[in-house]
Amino acid sequence: MNRRDAGKTLLAGLLALGGAGRGQTPAPAPVRIAEPSRLFEVWADLEFRFVGQPCLLVRVPPPAQPSPRVLEAQGVFLTAFSRVCPHAGCTVPLPDQQRFIECGCHGSRFQADGLRVAGPAPTDLPGVRLELRDGAVWAVGWLDS
Repeated sequence: MNRRDAGKTLLAGLLALGGAGRGQTPAPAPVRIAEPSRLFEVWADLEFRFVGQPCLLVRVPPPAQPSPRVLEAQGVFLTAFSRVCPHAGCTVPLPDQQRFIECGCHGSRFQADGLRVAGPAPTDLPGVRLELRDGAVWAVGWLDS
């Protein structure tokens, strides 16, 4: 095989690799957060990182109706979300004493469970999909908005 044929073969292989899996995002690596018992009371929270983003695990009251944002784990109800504001990408602070999160960049306001109260953010804080594995809560993916 001459250099020209080798170059064509290499280019064809690279193009094929670039097209394979297009439109598919690899699943993020699961992250162990903590045992549910570490959050002693409702509204207790725990910071963690998932896919390089600052996130928050929060113990919440039992929801009035089932929610994909809430995991029941050993009788404890938990939610988790990214602390990156969907408006401009600022990192939001931890919930205040009134259980609200206010983005310091442009004033978006969220409840302590990550749900949007007021804009300019167009959506809730991105939810983290949780699973209970061997007695611990794990972050396993992002919830669809």
